[in-house]
Amino acid sequence: MFSLRNGTLPANALLVVIGAAAGAGVTVLVSPILGKRNEPRSLAAQENPTVRSGGTFSNGKEPTVSEALRIEDAIRRAASLREAGAGAARRDPKAALESADKLQSDQDKLEFLRGIYSEWSVNDPESALEHAKTSMTTGQARSEVIGIAVNKWAARDPRAAWMWTEENLSGPLKEQAFADVLVGWTRRSPEAAADWLGATGMNSQSLVGSVARTWAEQDPKAALAWAKSIPDKEARQSAYIPVVSQWLVQKPAEAAAEFTDEASLPDGAPIAITIADIWGTTDPAATSEWIASLPEGASKEQAAATLATVWAASDINAAVSWASNLTNPDVREQVITHIGTSWGAIEPDAALAWLNTLPPALAADGIIGAFNSWAATDAQRLRDWVDSNPPSASLDVARMALAEVYSDSDVQSSMDLAFQLSSATNRDNAISRYYKHWMKTDEASASAWLTQNWSALDVSTRQRLTMENQRRVVRK
Repeated sequence: MFSLRNGTLPANALLVVIGAAAGAGVTVLVSPILGKRNEPRSLAAQENPTVRSGGTFSNGKEPTVSEALRIEDAIRRAASLREAGAGAARRDPKAALESADKLQSDQDKLEFLRGIYSEWSVNDPESALEHAKTSMTTGQARSEVIGIAVNKWAARDPRAAWMWTEENLSGPLKEQAFADVLVGWTRRSPEAAADWLGATGMNSQSLVGSVARTWAEQDPKAALAWAKSIPDKEARQSAYIPVVSQWLVQKPAEAAAEFTDEASLPDGAPIAITIADIWGTTDPAATSEWIASLPEGASKEQAAATLATVWAASDINAAVSWASNLTNPDVREQVITHIGTSWGAIEPDAALAWLNTLPPALAADGIIGAFNSWAATDAQRLRDWVDSNPPSASLDVARMALAEVYSDSDVQSSMDLAFQLSSATNRDNAISRYYKHWMKTDEASASAWLTQNWSALDVSTRQRLTMENQRRVVRK
């Protein structure tokens, strides 16, 4: 009864599922973060980890460690420490490492080491890597500097960097170092890096994505052509999204124009969702025109749903106007659902007022989403609103949304809300659901409640709870 028929929520499309109320996703609005997808862990993937523009002083001299430590702004402080580390490594890597060991803050030490390794690895990557391997303990700093070193080495001699990684590392560190090698190799020669990766037979998402993303920075059309040529289906799919994401950041209209029909959407809905997510953040009107040009089907519906979420967060009036002009009923229903869910986290009263002006069949899932978002973002105000109204079918969704939010912290309130549902069947289902949950988390309290209230329960409710007690209870 309460299930939403949305597709998978997009990674950057503002909604994060945090729970479920009888099958309906409870959602919370969060701020979008537009950027690269699936970036490598280390700073090796960046062009220049020392960021001279942020660290050099106005007199043109590189900062000393003591000067960098006096900077209060976190970004400038980090850049200055990287610059100081690079300068120290140019003079004497061993002395630079001794200076790093004297730093008390782990974060300051990490930034200084990044600078050291960005310089040391250009001139002597093998010595830099040997030090990291033998003298540094396992942790973020060690994995970061190894990534920087193999990336720098790969820009000069990628095969040597790859072979060192193969012979000296293992596990996740090895996988990430391979990715860092491929980033440096792809910047030097994308075709050669892609051919090498293909020859190894390694099809992991991180490795394929490293080549695809880095190649797309230089030539997205060539990167897409390579992605389409990958024989392995899963590896091929792992390449599409990084390519499209990079292309959209550079030239969104050009990227979207490449994907206008099912034949040109090699990965189907995920690519359409990615386009709607990224382009919709910067130009939702243009994105809506592109979506309108897509053939009917799942790709179009999910792209529209994604755009609805993105657009609703930036301009709810424009999003509502767009929804009102959609002619495809399936697409319109998806859009209304996502707008209602997003708006419900910001202005639930306005969202519900709008939804109640729409035909019930179109608005049903949107109303569920709005109540779920309201419950997740301001449960107390929704509880006050619910308590001021008598039981009714129209308020059942709100009560279920609240019950789910309360279930882990105040299951007694969840039970109270379940008893207020207007439908006997839904009431028994919800009571049974939360009683079962209560038994798993606090069997003594649940049993005491049942004993105390047994005589007041309806016959049908007793039957359902008896069935639950007969089942084996698995405690959390």
